[in-house]
Amino acid sequence: MTDDQRLGSPPIEPLSEAAWARVERGVWSELDAERPAGSPSPAPRRWWLVAAPLAAAAAVAVLLIVVRRAPSALDEPSRVVTGAGPSSVLFGDSHIELDAATALVMRHEAEHPTVTLERGAAWFTVAPRLSRPAFIVRAGDARVRVVGTRFRVLRTEERIAVEVDHGLVDVNFRGSEVEIGAGQRWSSDAPRLIIAAAAPPPAEPVPVPATAAPDPEVPDAAPDGAPAPARPHRPARPGSHASAGSADARPEPLPGPHPAAPQIDRDGAEYDRLAAMEATSPGAALSGYLALARGTSRWADPALFAAARLAVDRQDPRAETLLGIYLQRFPSGANAADARQLLVRLQGDKRDKP
Repeated sequence: MTDDQRLGSPPIEPLSEAAWARVERGVWSELDAERPAGSPSPAPRRWWLVAAPLAAAAAVAVLLIVVRRAPSALDEPSRVVTGAGPSSVLFGDSHIELDAATALVMRHEAEHPTVTLERGAAWFTVAPRLSRPAFIVRAGDARVRVVGTRFRVLRTEERIAVEVDHGLVDVNFRGSEVEIGAGQRWSSDAPRLIIAAAAPPPAEPVPVPATAAPDPEVPDAAPDGAPAPARPHRPARPGSHASAGSADARPEPLPGPHPAAPQIDRDGAEYDRLAAMEATSPGAALSGYLALARGTSRWADPALFAAARLAVDRQDPRAETLLGIYLQRFPSGANAADARQLLVRLQGDKRDKP
């Protein structure tokens, strides 16, 4: 037995791709050198020399396209649907309050935060966009463009209505564009007509039980158009009494032995109830404050600030957004200074975190 038979074949180290390429090029070069002059060049055998760089370039191009077009999480559409009750959601630094039985889709279109209202109604509180792309709301054939305001959009099948609480919005409807300001309302029923927004209905009086005696200390009813009192942090209880000469200003009593009951400040009573609830049910109190702030009564200011303050206390991620919304809506409100201090404190805490 020879040494080769006894030891077997020697181990062969595998060649790298670069080494194989050099070997292959050497083989084709020798074959070309042996071919007689005038014979056609074996172009098909060299196809890989051209195809390889092209394939590599195509792979790089595909990689670049995939990297550049990969959607971020913010570009993915989000659909929100409410049931029998209202709800609220944050879209970036904008706050959306949805009515019951409302459906909408949130997405970014060419860097514009865009909401498509499928049905129902919602209030939108949009923080100032400054140099950022405008906030867009689509509802049927209407397109609402804003750069910072609070407004409401309603859609019932193909009927669209827009109401502005403060600020300005542009509504584009079937090629025609109108500008709607604070306290104004637009409807697709008359797209060229801008009307004043309807005032909220007054609170219903609570009837006095049949056994109740007339209250001689009931204050005079405020005349129509009288300015609202300053916004308190806590409900102000009736403390002023009617003078003897103001009897003519009293409301006309209903037929019967008892006079009409005074109108109750329902929003003030609700604010008191929520304030008492903070210690035991802070989450429910915060939701209640936001619902109360949705209105236009004198209690909207303290309710919105109370919601922001409670969010700060609970380390709720909405706290900074709520403070910004408050300062945008009530820049000179009774709680504006406190709101600014809380906002500075929150921003400082963020910077201090590692």
